[in-house]
Amino acid sequence: MAIVAVGLQLALQAPINSALGRHVGRLAAALVSFGVGTVVLLLLVIATGAIADLGTLGEVPFYQLLGGLIGAGYVATTTLTVARIGAGAVVAATITGQLMSSLLIDDMGLVGIDAVPLSFLRLCGALLLVAGTLLVVRRKASDAGLERSDLLALFAVFVVGLMVGIQHPLNGLLAETSGDLLAALTNFVVGSALLLVIVVVTGRAPKLAGVRQAPPWKLIGGLIGVITVVAALSAVSVIGAAGLTAALITGQLIGSIALDRAGAFGLTVRLITPARAAGAALLLTGTLLSIS
Repeated sequence: MAIVAVGLQLALQAPINSALGRHVGRLAAALVSFGVGTVVLLLLVIATGAIADLGTLGEVPFYQLLGGLIGAGYVATTTLTVARIGAGAVVAATITGQLMSSLLIDDMGLVGIDAVPLSFLRLCGALLLVAGTLLVVRRKASDAGLERSDLLALFAVFVVGLMVGIQHPLNGLLAETSGDLLAALTNFVVGSALLLVIVVVTGRAPKLAGVRQAPPWKLIGGLIGVITVVAALSAVSVIGAAGLTAALITGQLIGSIALDRAGAFGLTVRLITPARAAGAALLLTGTLLSIS
């Protein structure tokens, strides 16, 4: 239940970052989120003495540092799209992309993962994920329907979800050399650097001054990310990777649909229709089959 609660709070991250974006712009909001997470992790690394292992980072191959770039791309994309397609659709597309990528990685034995052949049940799970995503994002017949920009936003989240499936094994390889907390800090530092470059190059840096007008609760997106990372590191050895994934996804789905229903953080109110409820059920079933 504790990890389900972690998934619930993770569903808050994209809407909170989007709310911060009203003060600083959405790309700058992603940078602020990563910056907060970096500071929190740095304090944890110092407090636990993990800073002593900093020299081990010079021994890791460059590609193992790419997890931070993926994380930054994910946070930026979800921050930009959540107001348009809703928290539920963001989580559904993320889950679908992430688990499909994981199935391919398992089947081919990529990124240091032991090969696990793609079974019929896992393939069925992937198909249920697609169906569930379409039901969650589906609008009533009386609505105008999905616009092209909505579909592009959904596809963008799906693509970064695919990349997140690669991020976790990369982070695992990095953690084997440098330790869990230092690996997490490295991801946040690399991601912050990428976002800083993007914000500066696109001319959005002056908007960062607007962070002074933002209430403190709009700055906790990075803290949510840190809580998720630390909780996952603590729980994976107890409940296993499959149990961790299922619990996190369950929490994210429940949280995101509730946020949409309440119209929290300025999101458009999206009622819990029978189609959305069925979509959530298919996503959960597809997740369990995909990690079986």
